[in-house]
Order: sequence, then structure tokens, then C-alpha cells
Amino acid sequence: MWRYANASVRGTSHAKTGAPCQDYSLCRTFVDRNGGEVLAAVVSDGAGSASRSDEGSELVCSMFIDAVGQHLEEGGRVDELTREFCEAWLDRFQNTVRGLAEKEGCRSREFACTLLAAVVCEDAAVFIQIGDGAIVFSEKEDVYMWEFWPQQGEYENTTYFATQSSAKNVLQYSLHTGRIYGEVALFTDGIQRLALHYQTKTAYGPFFLPFFSILRNLEPSDNDRYRDSLRAFLESGRVNERTDDDKTLVLATRMSKRDDAS
Repeated sequence: MWRYANASVRGTSHAKTGAPCQDYSLCRTFVDRNGGEVLAAVVSDGAGSASRSDEGSELVCSMFIDAVGQHLEEGGRVDELTREFCEAWLDRFQNTVRGLAEKEGCRSREFACTLLAAVVCEDAAVFIQIGDGAIVFSEKEDVYMWEFWPQQGEYENTTYFATQSSAKNVLQYSLHTGRIYGEVALFTDGIQRLALHYQTKTAYGPFFLPFFSILRNLEPSDNDRYRDSLRAFLESGRVNERTDDDKTLVLATRMSKRDDAS
């Protein structure tokens, strides 16, 4: 069974100005029509220049999780979460944002946010991404790979957002079948330079190993305590020395200490 933890914390730059955390994350498990457990995880980073991006990041996460849950509850399979499904969902999200913007008397741009999501079952996985941050996974114990490299926009230090009209054109999508993923991590750009090695363009294994080693051994009753520890790490001085941005990290494993021993 999947064990998971997620945390989103406000960066020191936002703390100084009194701005809210503009990151958001959700992680849930569902049961598919064959009785198998399905992991759905999503993270979002609100644009720093957008006044309602904290609302946008929360909305994009909750709407995606709800859509996946409904799909599975209606008997759909993970491998039926096609690119067309994701694009249709993106249309609904953007329509919702336009309605909110009209109600609040602002532009949709004020809700700008990225999107990174993973849906994983026993023998299939779907990954989607719009913007920076990254999704990292493991097929073999302690060997981590990224699915999409962080997207950079047209100019330096810019990226793409799920709210923009061209979002479908930059949406990255992948479906893998017949492959078993034991561990998955998703994170926003606040920690991507800690979790990725830019010179070799690889996932930085020593960053992930300690987290997953602990998570594999957790009992369900320890989840809240581990989430608190994850939050404490993201708010620690050694992390804040490297980045002043908001930070989000989602970790999920279906490996256990028994797997480690074998």
C-alpha cells in the first residue's frame, strides 16, 4: 500500500512581505474497479506576480484530484487518463478561473499557477506538467529519474502556467504501461536546485534517499508526525540558505522495510 506525505511552506521572501504561501499540494489514494490502490498526487506553484495565485494553485490541485477520483469511481482506468482527458479537464479549469476572475473584477492571469501531477496504479502511470518544478520516480530501489525537466519560459526566470491560453501547447504528458513505479516525488521550483543536479541533468539521489528510507518504515499512525518533520525540513535554515521561495514536496512509496531487507 502507498505511504505518502506532502508539505507546502512559505518562503522567507514572502514571510518578509507578509505575502501568503502560493504553493499548494494534495495527495490521495483511490481504489480502481479491480480493487487496486491508485495514487494521485498534484502540486502547484502560484506565480509570484499574480495577486490571487495562492487561490489558483489550490484550485488547480483540488480540481485535478476531484477529476481523477470521479474517473476512477465511474470505473475508468488509469491508462484511460489520456492526453485528451487532461486537455478537456484543463478547459474546465480555465473556464472556472475565468468565472472567478469575472466575479472578482480581475483577469485570469491573477490566478496563474503551474501544475505537476502523477497518477500511478499497479502497472500504469500518467504524468502531466505545465511549468517548472519536477516529477521524480523510481523503478529500481534507490535509483531516481525525472520525467520532465523544469520548463523555462520565453525569458530567463519565467515559466508557463495552467491559466494561460496556450497551456495545451506546453502541457507535457506521458503514459507508461506495464511498468511498476515503487516511489514518486513531486516538487515545485523552490527546491528543484536541491533535488536536481543541473550539470549532469539528473535527479540527485542523496536528496531523496533519506526521505524515502524513513517513509518506507512508517506505520499509518506516524503519517502526521512525518508530515510535520517534512515541513520542518522545508522551513529549516539550511534550506532557506539555498532558496527564499515557497517550497512544496510530495513523497509517496509503496516499498517497505521488507522490500529493503530483500
